[in-house]
Amino acid sequence: MTPMSLQRETLDELVAIEHDLWSNDPDVYHDTYAPGAVLIFPDVGRIDRDTAVAAIRKENADGRAWAEVRFDEIEARWISREAALISYAATARWNYESTASETLCATVYIQVNGTWKVAFHQETSIVSEPGT
Repeated sequence: MTPMSLQRETLDELVAIEHDLWSNDPDVYHDTYAPGAVLIFPDVGRIDRDTAVAAIRKENADGRAWAEVRFDEIEARWISREAALISYAATARWNYESTASETLCATVYIQVNGTWKVAFHQETSIVSEPGT
């Protein structure tokens, strides 16, 4: 296996993990985020893994789920052999919304005992100008 195919394979694995996280499954969040992970969300601020898991459980109880999610402009930066940063633009729509929103996302993954874990995740809303 060449280094390039290994990188592509790793990127594909990390993007698949990101898609799983958008499923709003609290168990996926708990198992995927490192215990000391930092998450930053618009309108929420900085939270930890346990706060995020509790919030997802509440969203699920309230019947909130992502109806559609699409990733575009996916990029990767390899920080080290055991750490990677991926960034992408997400277009997503909640099941109770009629229009999707756009968000820039960045996630830092680290390898822990051979498994990729999220150490950091940030989302920044893309606000379009009126008339665009």
